[in-house]
Amino acid sequence: MDRTILKNIGNTIVVCLLGASSFSFLGCGLAARHHNVLGREAFESGQVSKAINEFQLALSKDRNNSDAYYNLGATYYTLAKQSRNNQWMDQSEQLLRQSIALNPTNIDAHRTLAGLLVESGRSQFALDLLNAWQQRNPFSADPLVELARLYQEFGDTSRATNYLADAMRIDSNNPRVLAAMGHVRERQGQLAQALENYTRSYQIDQRQTEVAAKITDLQTRIAGLPYPYNGGAPPQTLQYQR
Repeated sequence: MDRTILKNIGNTIVVCLLGASSFSFLGCGLAARHHNVLGREAFESGQVSKAINEFQLALSKDRNNSDAYYNLGATYYTLAKQSRNNQWMDQSEQLLRQSIALNPTNIDAHRTLAGLLVESGRSQFALDLLNAWQQRNPFSADPLVELARLYQEFGDTSRATNYLADAMRIDSNNPRVLAAMGHVRERQGQLAQALENYTRSYQIDQRQTEVAAKITDLQTRIAGLPYPYNGGAPPQTLQYQR
């Protein structure tokens, strides 16, 4: 369960301001962002040691930077999975928990920590983590999406669908909810409904390149099937911008 997508938080280049100026905290926060960006770029190019150094520099500039804790934790999680290194796995868990402590709504940190807990044989702890998040944020669709994702990976498609239905009732125009529902429907073989969900998701947020690819793939697959397909009308070709 690979959930190590590092935070992309802009490309702001500044120097951390020193001294007692009222701007010093802001300057350090922006400097931390800069190091997070450099670390993410290093990680994506395979320079893991450099990435770790940049994320540590980000934390040296801003000890309360949730994204830096997440990025560092996600990097150690990747290393731990590759090398079966329990020490790195423990270090990753501590960093991810610190990220959540600083930002209790951090979606990526919750997702990655849940993945780590499952990876280390603690599936119930992963569910407890996400359920606690949902209880703290009963009007947010994000915890429900992650609970659905986890149950789907456990093979419980029915419960995953129920969680996504609850998320849809909270926010029917949430692109993450729609994309997740599309994924579940696709796994269930309900291709027409999946295409509809993916299409709505992409229309709301066209930065989703993976969703765009899903739409193209489903259009091709459905076009080769006899009609009436899945009890519905022939799917229309979606026109979208790349």
